[in-house]
Amino acid sequence: MSWKAIDALDDARDATTSLLLPFDAGRWARLAFIALFIGGLGGSGGAGSNTGTTTRTGGGSTDIPTDSLPGFVTPENVFAAVIALVAVGIVLWLVWMFVGSVMQFVLVDAVVTKDVRIRKPFRERFWLGVRLFGFQAGLFVAVLAVILLPVAAVLLGSVAVTPAVGLLAIPLVFLAIALLLVVAIVMQLTTDFVVPTMVAEDRALLSSWGRVVPVFRAELSEFGLYVIVRFILGILASIAVGIAALLAVLVVAIPFAIVGGAAFLALNAANVALFSTVGLVVFGALGVLFVLAAIAVGAVVQMPVVTYFRYYSLFLLGSADDSLDLVSQFRSDDDSSAPDGPTPA
Repeated sequence: MSWKAIDALDDARDATTSLLLPFDAGRWARLAFIALFIGGLGGSGGAGSNTGTTTRTGGGSTDIPTDSLPGFVTPENVFAAVIALVAVGIVLWLVWMFVGSVMQFVLVDAVVTKDVRIRKPFRERFWLGVRLFGFQAGLFVAVLAVILLPVAAVLLGSVAVTPAVGLLAIPLVFLAIALLLVVAIVMQLTTDFVVPTMVAEDRALLSSWGRVVPVFRAELSEFGLYVIVRFILGILASIAVGIAALLAVLVVAIPFAIVGGAAFLALNAANVALFSTVGLVVFGALGVLFVLAAIAVGAVVQMPVVTYFRYYSLFLLGSADDSLDLVSQFRSDDDSSAPDGPTPA
């Protein structure tokens, strides 16, 4: 018995190879930029600080007198700065997630046509991305509400926290895990199969879900196998990409370490303190450039994997329903399976 979810693996490999080779720097760079958002690269951070007393103390106190600090460094200013950084971080994360939603459609256009562009398909797929982002945000808010409402009821209500109440948290933890698992599967199916359906038939998101649900039911074993294979391959790919990215970042770090060492020696010879304005500007700039280089390297490393998984879902979807087949021209049993130039969608 031939499994479509298994056969699609070879087709996806061949199509990915055909898209990426021969090497084209511009194509790789654009695909890496798309993969940067779809692959979920991002970061979060927090800040905190301890301040000394506001008055000088006599004797052998170890508190740092505030008159030795710049006048603008006060507990109130530090707290406001932390709040501002958190707010900016949340806004940037939301923007990142929104751009990633649109990039899901840009990637489908890229792998289907083999004409990798960003600006034109981004404009064309903008409102589809809005719908996808809204769907993702709605799922997130719904799950967060289900998890946090019982906690809020305990904290805001006059409920004493007793061992009995603590035991009630156990099923809540299992419920949260189950909900997160379901949401993860729903989101995976949405990006892998609903997004291509929206492109193939110019449908809205919920309408596309209604379109693919009968396909899922008709090929339940195939899509069930896909979820398992996709999960296992995702873990293996994450490990491989992580190791490759780490090695690549270590190589990239060498020139930065050399330049940083030379800058340190130069500043030291000029009697310029490391934490002076000049020192902070020099090493701050080096740090920013290194972070950008590391992000770029990570995007390039994960790009072939992101491309492969997109082809994998497209080949399975096309095998399950011919009318949703966006990659029929790339199939191994098709004489035109590997065209060199752009192919209309």
